[in-house]
Formats: sequence, C-alpha cells, structure tokens
Amino acid sequence: MTKRDKCAKLSRMRLNPEALRVIRERTGLSKAELADRAGIDRTLVTRLENGERTGTPPVIVKLATALQCSQLAICSIEQPAEAVS
Repeated sequence: MTKRDKCAKLSRMRLNPEALRVIRERTGLSKAELADRAGIDRTLVTRLENGERTGTPPVIVKLATALQCSQLAICSIEQPAEAVS
C-alpha cells in the first residue's frame, strides 16, 4: 500500500458510535472514566456515542489509546461513491 493509499484510507475513517459504545462497555468503563483516560470532556463521549458528533483524528487516537484498542476498532471506513453511468 502506497503512502497515497494510506492517506486516502485515513481520510475516509469515521468514528463508529456503536463500536465505541460496545468497546467501552466491554472494557467496563463508564463514559466519565473513558473521558478521564482520554483527556476529553464526558459530554463529548456521550455525543460521540449518540452520533451527534464525529471524532476528529486526534480524538480518535485518544479514545483508542484509552480503550487499548486500534483506531480501526472504533472506526468505520466509508466506501468511495461509485460513479453512476
């Protein structure tokens, strides 16, 4: 995979609210505990899990680190739109 391919893939990564919630619950963390570990506000965790906010790349990194999982585990990769002929 070329550097260009990696950049294109990263630009399509979006936080998956359901995956974030499931992994947080499986690790036994409350929203407040996850927020503390990630260094973000608890209300942001709630909004991310509710799909009201999208995670920026730095927030995704902080959450993945706090949950001890990969960034891909809490993200979805949007498929590029196919050309309509």
